[in-house]
Amino acid sequence: MAHILGTVTKSQISRHERSVTQPSLLVALGYEAVFRQPVSEIFPGFYHSVETAIDERMGELESQLGDSTAKGRAAALIARQLEWLYERRSPESA
Repeated sequence: MAHILGTVTKSQISRHERSVTQPSLLVALGYEAVFRQPVSEIFPGFYHSVETAIDERMGELESQLGDSTAKGRAAALIARQLEWLYERRSPESA
């Protein structure tokens, strides 16, 4: 595998397999090309950690935007951002 990917060592491959270290983006895309599976399926633990952190920060952003007292153009921008956040959370309603 290290030879196929060309930019990592056998020990780095082992650490990726055991979820000890995260592969770089280019290496992760290399795994995707080799296995023809999305990176999120090859490294589900890393993906879940990223997804959870993103969801938490998006919730915080939604709360901050909802508390905004902007007027005029700024309010319209905030409304579009809130709409996007809502649609992302509820794709079936789009």
